[in-house]
Amino acid sequence: MYILALEASTSSAKAMLYHCQQGVVDVLGAPYDSAICDVVTIDPQGAVDAVLDVGRKLLEKNGHPKIEVVALSSIWYHSVLYLDKNRAPLSRVLTWANTEAAPTIAKYRADGKTNNWVFQKTGNPCHSIYALWKWMHLKDHGPQQLKEKVAYISSLPEYLFMQLSGGELAVSNMTASASGMLNIHTLDWDDDVLAFAGLNRSMLSKVVEPEYASTLCKQAAERLGLPEGLPLLVPGGDGALNQIAAGALKQGVMTLSMGTSAAIRMSCPEPILPQTPSTWCYYGAEGKRIVGAATSGAGNCVEWFAKKMMLGNYKYRKLDDMVAQRYSQPFDAPIFLPFNFGERCPGWDDLRLGGFYNVKGKHDGVDHYFAVLEGVLMNLYQCYRILCQNASTPDIIQISGGINKSPIWLQMAADIFNRDIEVSNMEHASTLGACAVGLKYLGQIASLEEFSQPQGKIISPIAQNVEKFAPRFLQYLACYNQK
Repeated sequence: MYILALEASTSSAKAMLYHCQQGVVDVLGAPYDSAICDVVTIDPQGAVDAVLDVGRKLLEKNGHPKIEVVALSSIWYHSVLYLDKNRAPLSRVLTWANTEAAPTIAKYRADGKTNNWVFQKTGNPCHSIYALWKWMHLKDHGPQQLKEKVAYISSLPEYLFMQLSGGELAVSNMTASASGMLNIHTLDWDDDVLAFAGLNRSMLSKVVEPEYASTLCKQAAERLGLPEGLPLLVPGGDGALNQIAAGALKQGVMTLSMGTSAAIRMSCPEPILPQTPSTWCYYGAEGKRIVGAATSGAGNCVEWFAKKMMLGNYKYRKLDDMVAQRYSQPFDAPIFLPFNFGERCPGWDDLRLGGFYNVKGKHDGVDHYFAVLEGVLMNLYQCYRILCQNASTPDIIQISGGINKSPIWLQMAADIFNRDIEVSNMEHASTLGACAVGLKYLGQIASLEEFSQPQGKIISPIAQNVEKFAPRFLQYLACYNQK
């Protein structure tokens, strides 16, 4: 039996063909055209068309195998899309990278009470990544003409599902738990939060379980070259699906994914909500919550330094090699705060700025590049300590993403965290997670916890480097607290 998984991510469309016994058969991806996506916004119909195109090409390439179910993946509810009364888009999708709402949020966050109130209900602090606060900004400061036309609050995953199902409005509680509007305890829209925001349930999709299925509509089926009426699973949020694909829905496994931004995640049996909002808590599946922390600065900071500060004169591998050559020497680089694109965890300050501290005349480009790699990890380690304090210390840390292409950055991660790090060989994790949900829907597995991947290479910390990073982390914290 075959599963077709389709994904609309922030930057690309993906399709995966999965055989229930053999595993992944083939994967095809295509970056969105620049007219469709500029990272900050996405053309919703353009993204849907791109997903259907890549799905059709994958099926044609593999001889049109018989598909039993179509599983969907998309970005967690870190996006918002406004629809009119006919469910037509009134705007482009505003992604997590859109921070226009930051000044509005600062006002609500200032008293502390609103932030804590919303956080304790939803697991989501006041921050511009969440749909709630994007809507609050539109409500308080947006064009009157647009506000009057908004009939539905939606997102990229919901729009994908609506288009492929022929008009059904539904969102999984997994995905909706990252909206700022879903109660993390009841897993339903929170009426108090909706009243605070001036919203009502009629403006939102129905909340369903991750295994909820509709049927593939005629138009989408024709575009894919599939029969009309195939089971169509509601989209899962990419972060939760990543956790499922890694076999990390069970407790004791932490995933660390490093892409444009970065995140650490752990599954837990119930919501974990610190008194001071520093981490987040979303829903995974099968009753499990996912507690974690995300940072806005990761690969984007590395790209910023390599392409803008170094004027693109060096390739990443060359920069990595130069850092590696100095790695056995005493560490005397500047301290870097990776908030060039604002801060998520632990301070949740959309308007925070990044930069270098403790710069000396002898420091060169290699020292600064070292500081960027280190600073991204220091921010994650700062969050890791908070997460362990409020949840538990993980037995395993699995790392994935662009960092896996850099041996020196991986070693730096092991040394800063002072932990063995398992390098995940898994690719296209969120798409693979959608296949896992498809397997459960088809009865091939009884629980998503049964889905797992082979163990990857282990990177162990080096004692002398752990000792050298310890005082530098204290310097990082001192710089961080100089607000």
